[in-house]
Amino acid sequence: MVRTRREKVSRISFSLQPKLQEEFDNVSHLMGYNERSRALQIAIRNMVGEYELRTDPESLVAGGILLLYDHSKRGIDHDITELGHEHTSVIASSTHVHLDEKRCLNITMVRGRYRDIVGLEQGLRRLDGVEQVRCTYFVVGK
Repeated sequence: MVRTRREKVSRISFSLQPKLQEEFDNVSHLMGYNERSRALQIAIRNMVGEYELRTDPESLVAGGILLLYDHSKRGIDHDITELGHEHTSVIASSTHVHLDEKRCLNITMVRGRYRDIVGLEQGLRRLDGVEQVRCTYFVVGK
């Protein structure tokens, strides 16, 4: 096992209602966290990252766009491909999965400036035949 040098940490304390603490402990355990501190650190990083995305569109991000769509809609596969060609600077990879006779899942991994990735995301949302879009981004730089 490789050990890495740990950063200095600050100890904080705060108050929670007992029911909220119990719910948090249960959920974090079910999600695979062995330590409450680790679960809280990740939750706080997620909150800070969400704020950065809202306030700084120049942030460098990496993440994924999941697109569920009806491939029987005329021209949708072509439209998705063309939109991808318009945004090659932010697309790292893309995977296409056939779910059933009618629906497909497209997963696009992206990296780049948040403002540029949002353009791709919005373009996908506008396509006729798109049923759902889910996006997750991590801030990886300024």
